[in-house]
Amino acid sequence: MNPKFVVALCMATLLAGSYPLLALGQMLPGLPGQPNFRSRGPTVGDPEHGARVVASKCAACHGADGNSADRQYPKLAGQNPAYLYRQLWAFKTATRSSEVMSGIVATLSDADMADAASFFSQQAVHPDPVTDARLRADGERIFFSGAGRGRAPACAMCHGSSGQGAMPMMRMMPMMANVPRLNGQHSAYIVDQLNRFASGERPATMMGGIAASLSESDIRAVAEFLSSLP
Repeated sequence: MNPKFVVALCMATLLAGSYPLLALGQMLPGLPGQPNFRSRGPTVGDPEHGARVVASKCAACHGADGNSADRQYPKLAGQNPAYLYRQLWAFKTATRSSEVMSGIVATLSDADMADAASFFSQQAVHPDPVTDARLRADGERIFFSGAGRGRAPACAMCHGSSGQGAMPMMRMMPMMANVPRLNGQHSAYIVDQLNRFASGERPATMMGGIAASLSESDIRAVAEFLSSLP
């Protein structure tokens, strides 16, 4: 039997009992009028209408095709549409804090958000060039093997694509539908978000503990690796 499948099966069994708590920072406490809402959000929207929403509401910061030119803004091209939809809801319900994003999503309907997410998911992400080959190599090791105090689990368990050796059982678990795709993301943005998870500024049951266990050099390394992936 494939060793990775065995590890994945063990992890899936271990995590199954903790499923309500393992939000990876993506689960919302509830939508207005629906305190127990736990839907993963739509996975299909109208990308043609989404393109118009993006042009008027999103392109200035995130780029017309989701490849932001400014490294402080995340790339949204090729992103998991369910994840994007959930994050927009998080900003809309103040579950995730951002003065800029809160003002923007306040003007968007549920359909607008689903359509914009669908549009972005169909765009190709443009990876950033490697700036430090040694740092990237360290990041690749951390991504697949884990690191940090208490040995944080490998990032690939949840964030890896099939081409990166992601664990098959983990990719089949329901909560994985809300995990973001990190390939090609700006390293500066990944570093910033991991620091926010570590400090608790961005609450997340699992990511808070994982990020807090990583050193500053670990965070920079895995960010450098991810930013260069197509």
